[in-house]
Amino acid sequence: MEKQHICLYIKTRWLLGLTATQIHDELTTAYGQGVISYCTATRRIQRFSNEQESLEDNPRSGRLITVITQQNIDAVKDLVNNDPHISIDYIAAILDISHGSVDAILKQHLGLRKITSKWVPHKLTQEQRQRRIDICIENLQKLESGTWRLCDIVTGDETWIYHRKIKSKEQTKAWLTKDESPPTQVRRQQFEKKQCLLFFFMTNGPLLVHELPSGTSINAIYYRDECLKMLVKNLHKKRPLSTTNGIKLHHDNA
Repeated sequence: MEKQHICLYIKTRWLLGLTATQIHDELTTAYGQGVISYCTATRRIQRFSNEQESLEDNPRSGRLITVITQQNIDAVKDLVNNDPHISIDYIAAILDISHGSVDAILKQHLGLRKITSKWVPHKLTQEQRQRRIDICIENLQKLESGTWRLCDIVTGDETWIYHRKIKSKEQTKAWLTKDESPPTQVRRQQFEKKQCLLFFFMTNGPLLVHELPSGTSINAIYYRDECLKMLVKNLHKKRPLSTTNGIKLHHDNA
């Protein structure tokens, strides 16, 4: 998208009363993250508010004075310490310095890198972790002795299909030093309009995909009557000779 078209769009939406954040969100939604930075959008709006009607940048002369000062380095450090998820564009807008200067301060002077949070299925107690380790060791021993096969494992899990995700993966990124471990985040967010699906599969493909009716909760009776019975029927079709013999059900890391 040409720069003049972007500037014209910013000016039009600003005249209609939209904020810099709203205008920037619209542009990045339509054209992607790289179309314009938040700092540039706010700068454009400031120009229009000062009655500068031109859509072109003001001519520059001479070399720009560097803004990578100790004062700005300390200011960036304080902002990151207060909010490790803060974006470069937001820092640039707060301190009124360029995106490139903030990037250089973060990476070259503070030695930081932005890492996405690790997803973890559940927060387990030490006893629960140890139980899982014991089961894995037992299964490996059976596998090595030939008394058990990987093709006898049925894995089950459920997932939510979300119509609109409120928090994106990009928002989980945090600034860290090279020695710091990535943050973790439990797979539990606030969403709008969602549908729960239960999946059961083996090494050679899926066995069952069950759609949970809206407003229904999964309990032991529902799981037995609506999921396991259909799963057994599908196993009979897929394994007419051995059916459920030797089958181990591993559901949702349980």
